[in-house]
Amino acid sequence: MKYKIGYGIAAIMLLFASCTAIDDSATLGSVLPAAQVKIKVVQATAGSNAVTVLNATPGTIIFFDWGTGTGKSASLDDSVHFYVPFAGKFNLKYTAFCAGGTVTDSTTFTIAANDNAYFDGDPVWKTLTGGGTGETWVFATDVPGGVIGGNGPINCPAPAWWTLDASSGGMGGQLKAPWSVQDQVSCDLIGAANFSVKHTDSSITKGFFNVYNTLIDTGDSDPTVYHSITTSGGAQFPWPSGNGIGQYHFTILTAKHLCVHDYNGYNCALYKQLGTAW
Repeated sequence: MKYKIGYGIAAIMLLFASCTAIDDSATLGSVLPAAQVKIKVVQATAGSNAVTVLNATPGTIIFFDWGTGTGKSASLDDSVHFYVPFAGKFNLKYTAFCAGGTVTDSTTFTIAANDNAYFDGDPVWKTLTGGGTGETWVFATDVPGGVIGGNGPINCPAPAWWTLDASSGGMGGQLKAPWSVQDQVSCDLIGAANFSVKHTDSSITKGFFNVYNTLIDTGDSDPTVYHSITTSGGAQFPWPSGNGIGQYHFTILTAKHLCVHDYNGYNCALYKQLGTAW
């Protein structure tokens, strides 16, 4: 059985799509008290990463959110299976849709350890996060020539067409407050795939990231693979925007250097590990 990490609302849409006209004399019934919504969290062994949630409340559809930035699910079935690769205690929020309306509640479950094998499946996970414990990235303002942003072919390791440097007032007007060339991007795998940006006014934009579709450049006889992410929750690289929705691919992805592109796009910028020289 496949475990699913991702977003799903199809079941809720089906609920409403299947509604039929209600006779004027019919009653919808009352909203269930939270205590009457019965779910059960099942793990094969205590603390295991594979989780099953059983819906034991007849006549309801339940929407679950396990709060890691990598998963939500709704199901018409009596059970939902998902996989949480992060260690920690998680708050499982759920909303039950019943005849009289909705009721929301929560419970908790615990994952004993990060699944390192899972994170080894794509180098983005550990490279972007310093092995999982945390890494901070800043614009590479000391790159020779001073060019930290611009655009170029989807495979370029640095801006190749028009260019932007750190001294050009918010990268030539590309950055609007609170975003700036002094922003710090921090990523870790502590309890979730965390992605946050600290701004110069000390405010922090918090969100998540997830591994996205691998981009394969077939422009030559030796196709090149570019690893990719998508961000959520309002957090993104200060520039580029990730096609306006936080989608990126990397043409440089090392422990100290990044070249971040709009996914399958031309805008790109150079970042480096905080505290290091380019």
